[in-house]
Amino acid sequence: MTSEFKNAIDKYFSSEETKIFLKERNEEKDIQQTEKELNITFDNSYKYLLLNYGDAYVGIGLLPCTKRGSKKAEQTILEITKSFRSTYLEFQVCNEIQSSYVISIDGSGDPIFITQNGNVKIYYHDNNEIEKLAENFEELILNNI
Repeated sequence: MTSEFKNAIDKYFSSEETKIFLKERNEEKDIQQTEKELNITFDNSYKYLLLNYGDAYVGIGLLPCTKRGSKKAEQTILEITKSFRSTYLEFQVCNEIQSSYVISIDGSGDPIFITQNGNVKIYYHDNNEIEKLAENFEELILNNI
């Protein structure tokens, strides 16, 4: 994680206008369990955001790692990623998601995910196309805040 990213995120969430986008912080144990079960390692800047600001809205709505008492029905990164992996394996589409993790879902139900090499991509299920949104998570967020 770069200091530019950390400083930008900290500054972004220090303003009164953006505090409405904050959510409960995710717990380290849930992050570790998710990484283990998905056989992935979260991007450090993504992990920083989850631990310090929760699954906040930062130009995109991030999925949570931690189940919350009042939002037990809310699906986590683990559940969503497993679901997409299973479905896409069955239909033999978007093979790249098998080694990636889903961080968000757009308004059309398309998964936004981080690949093994750190790229952020979206899979458009209607036309079976993958688009690279950013080289990495930091770039995606810095371009959105």
